[in-house]
Amino acid sequence: MIAPSAYHPQAELEQTIAELEALDDWNTLVLAEAEIGVFDWPLHSHELYLSPIFKRMLGYNAHELPDSLQTWLSHIHPDDYERVTTSLDQAVKNGARKFQTLHRAKHRDGTSPLFLVKASIVRSNNGTPTRMLGAVIDLTNVSPELPTMATA
Repeated sequence: MIAPSAYHPQAELEQTIAELEALDDWNTLVLAEAEIGVFDWPLHSHELYLSPIFKRMLGYNAHELPDSLQTWLSHIHPDDYERVTTSLDQAVKNGARKFQTLHRAKHRDGTSPLFLVKASIVRSNNGTPTRMLGAVIDLTNVSPELPTMATA
């Protein structure tokens, strides 16, 4: 008689799914606590995922702004628009793997918060750009001295 196998693929799959869900929850919590917005842009598309945190940084609830390239571009301050879009276009076309910009945005309340955008440009094996993944940090109220502080 053959002994029953100790290998249980269903149990292993369920364990892996639970671990991935816990990791996703952890990532979401860290980004929310640090107030870091994220985006994901498949470069062949005009769709651009904008996280709820990113939308909140612009003064909107998640459902109030569509996930599109146009949404992001329309919220770049007019005085920074050409510089940002030109450098973005050059980075994608010239083989860069990183993109970074510091620019003002148009907030719903009429203010112009200062955003740091740091992104990776994912490329195929032949160098074709396929997507851009990035983080957005609001630097508007960041002190150059970065004091340590705690709030309740």
